[in-house]
Amino acid sequence: MEIDVAFVLHKTMKKLALSFFSLALPFAFAADDEAGFIPIFNGLNLDGWDGVPGAWKVEEGAIVCTGRKDGGKNWLIWQGGEPADFELRLEFKFEAGNSGVQVRSHLIDDKPFHVQGYQIEIAQSEKMGLWHHSLSPEKYRSHLALAGEKTTYAANGKKTVKEFGNGKAIKKHCKDGEWNELVIIVKGTKLIQKINGHVFSELNDLDKKYKMKSGLIALQDHGKGTVASFRNIRLKPLD
Repeated sequence: MEIDVAFVLHKTMKKLALSFFSLALPFAFAADDEAGFIPIFNGLNLDGWDGVPGAWKVEEGAIVCTGRKDGGKNWLIWQGGEPADFELRLEFKFEAGNSGVQVRSHLIDDKPFHVQGYQIEIAQSEKMGLWHHSLSPEKYRSHLALAGEKTTYAANGKKTVKEFGNGKAIKKHCKDGEWNELVIIVKGTKLIQKINGHVFSELNDLDKKYKMKSGLIALQDHGKGTVASFRNIRLKPLD
């Protein structure tokens, strides 16, 4: 796995940062459960992230879409590297519009702060659980997996879906207007999303044409008044 040198923090700084974040975590994670995780947002400013000026701000320890109705679709991009296999943990609160958490993604050259790749939808609870290929290159790649689904894309792009639970019931574990815990596990060809301790959907992407092995981490602002917040963002590389 390739990670930028800047991603590797000094041990002392890591301990201090982890201590700070452990005080802020409302879910009271056990220390062992947090072993190996590195905060990638300092809770104070947007250092280490890059995006459209004015489209994002830090407020009460969280990254927030400013809700500008004149702002178009854009992404706030973490500058620490392009990890391949990892677990990403964060908390999010959705209030309006449409947002997302992007992993294993890449920049689109002719559109500043636009990224293409795997995205977890952040929207109303009834829309949660979606693994999406943002700015999908082909229609069949748009909705990769939905709540309650284990989806496999074969090497030739053929999609197979196996339901492991009732999607409508699973979505109820996500609360609009409240803080929710999101866990994203990305290893090999498999991508899993969990919200508040419940698996929402799983994706196994073997598609030779479009599968992504590593890439950027980013947050999406869909524009037109989007209001979504993100905090306690931390990353653990997986061997």
